[in-house]
Order: sequence, then structure tokens, then C-alpha cells
Amino acid sequence: MTHTRLCLLRFTRAACLAIAVTLAVVGHHSFNLTQAQQPPPPSQALPEEAPPVDAPPVQQVPPVPQLPPAQAPPTQPSPVPPLPAPTPPEEPGAAGQKRTGDIELSAESVLQHTLLVTWYGNPHSKRMGILGEFTGDELANGLRHQAEAYAALTDKPVQPAYELVAIVAQNNPGRDGMWRRRESRAIIERMLAEARGHGFKLVLDVQVGHSTVEAELEYLRRYLEEPDVYLALDPEFDMPNGEAPGTRIGTTPARDVNYAVDLLERIVIEKKLPPKVLIVHQFTMNMLPDKRNVQDSPVVDVALVMDGWGPRQLKHAIYRMVTRTPLEYAGIKLFYRKEPDLLSPSDVLELKPTPSIVIYQ
Repeated sequence: MTHTRLCLLRFTRAACLAIAVTLAVVGHHSFNLTQAQQPPPPSQALPEEAPPVDAPPVQQVPPVPQLPPAQAPPTQPSPVPPLPAPTPPEEPGAAGQKRTGDIELSAESVLQHTLLVTWYGNPHSKRMGILGEFTGDELANGLRHQAEAYAALTDKPVQPAYELVAIVAQNNPGRDGMWRRRESRAIIERMLAEARGHGFKLVLDVQVGHSTVEAELEYLRRYLEEPDVYLALDPEFDMPNGEAPGTRIGTTPARDVNYAVDLLERIVIEKKLPPKVLIVHQFTMNMLPDKRNVQDSPVVDVALVMDGWGPRQLKHAIYRMVTRTPLEYAGIKLFYRKEPDLLSPSDVLELKPTPSIVIYQ
């Protein structure tokens, strides 16, 4: 064997090894921006009533800045406390209000003068986000501390919120073939009670799988009728072509986003509630292919939140890309465990357009 052929063989073996290693470390949720165009391998099947699908372990975990130490989840679920009454909205007819139909509503939107800072996840899974890492006062104190970091940098009031993944995409079809798990009402009500107890809002995040936005919002409607509950849609796990969630990046058409806007608008008007927030996640253009057709509402703040994890230069580029076709408000999602060079609050507030929502997973 000649020296040239030997070198070529060694190079080929090295390239194959590099490809194998790359394929072995693909994450689950949300996608690494550097691999956004390559679908991750499907997760192993879970029992039908299993908790949400977990991501593979992260090899290098940077410390979460200024957070209390993690605490093991209790072996028994905490009892669901009664929901405290929310602060009632102001009586209609005051100065600075406008009329929608024949219902008088507050003229101020939620996000026009407020920065929403949320902690994301599901109590069943540490790897889905920080809501699975802490509980009770530890969770509330950590979120409050993170929100205070922004309050020191902006004149806007900062509103903390829990963002609970209430409809969780699954890698098995389940009894009804919808490839999603609906979070129990006990968990949703517990998270709402805890949020209210600390003066936070609650955001219900929806990953429809093979179901529909309409069907899942009907399940959540009783909570969306509360004045302090908002909504988020995650196109990443919206699989209209019947493919399993996680095998490729999903797509949500504008008509489904508009259905959510219309439903929230009807709820606000019929129940005489304060305005609401609708978050829509995006990190590839195909996730919202006809985004220009998403409608505004006088009583629903529609916010486009740039999702996905990766190095900060790429996050800046993706943020510019997705906000080039904007919705009414903008936001960004950050990952404590997957971004060693995590953007600081001052970095976030320097983005253009300035985010009105910051989500931490």
C-alpha cells in the first residue's frame, strides 16, 4: 500500500468517526440551532402514561447563576391547594379605556409597558426545563431573583410567570393516537395556585403532536378563562403530516395561530377580563410558513419568541432572521444548561427589536 493510499484510508476512517460522534450527541428539546436542519433521532418508546419525554443528559452543565441548589422532587405529589382569587380587573368606564364591540376594555396591553420573564418546563421532567428542577418557595424565589436582574436594567415593570408545558408531545401515539399527553388538571391547578400565591402569571404551553390547536385549547379553556393565565403555541411539535414528534421540526399555519387569537379575544370580551398574551415559538422559517397572515387583536398581545439553543453569535443571527417578519411583540428563549455563554440580561435588552418576553428553560 502506497503512502498516499494509507493517508487517504486514515482520513476516511476519521471522517466516519466524526460523523458518528456528531449523530450521537443530537439533543431533543428544543433543537440545537447548529443542527436545526437535521432532525434528531426518535426517543425510545415510553409507557402510555409516562411523564414527558426527556432530553439526553447534557455532558457539560454550567452552573445556573444565583439560583438555589436543586432539591429532589417529593416522592408523593403535593396536595392541590384551593386557587386563591386573582386580583380583579379595574371596573370598566375609567379614563384611558376603549370599547371592543359593546364591552369596555383596558386600553393598555400587557406587553406595551411590561417585561414578562418566565421559567419554562414541566414538573415531571428536570430536562424539559427549570420548572422540573425546583419546587415551592425555592422555585418562586429563583424566578423572582432572575426577574430582579431585569428590573435593575429597565424602567418597565417586570412580571414573572411560570410557563408550564401543559400539552406535551410524546414519542408514542397513546390510546387516542394523538402523540401528546395532556397534563393533569391537578398539576395545572397546583401551578396556577402557586403562581398566584407569589404574584406571578401562568403561561400554558401547547405541543399538539397529531392533535389540533382547537382540540387542545378546548381542554385548557377553563384555565384560559382565568384573568392571569396566558397561552403559548410551539410549532416545533405540530406534526400535521402524521410524523412522530421529534423526527423533524413541525409547522403551524397562520390559521391555527389566528384560531388561538380569536378564542382568547372572545374569552376576554365575554368574561370582561384584562388583555391576554399569546406566545408563538420559532427558530426556523418553516415553523411559521405564512406568518404574515397572523392577525393582531386589540385585546391579545401576540408575541414571536425566538426559540432554540446554540452559541450567542448564532442566536443573534436567528433572532434577526425570525423577527425580520415580526409579530406585534418579540421575545427570546434562553437555556441555562445548554448555553455556557448564556446571554446576560443586559445582552438581552440590547437586542433589536427589544424583547418583551424572556423565557428561561
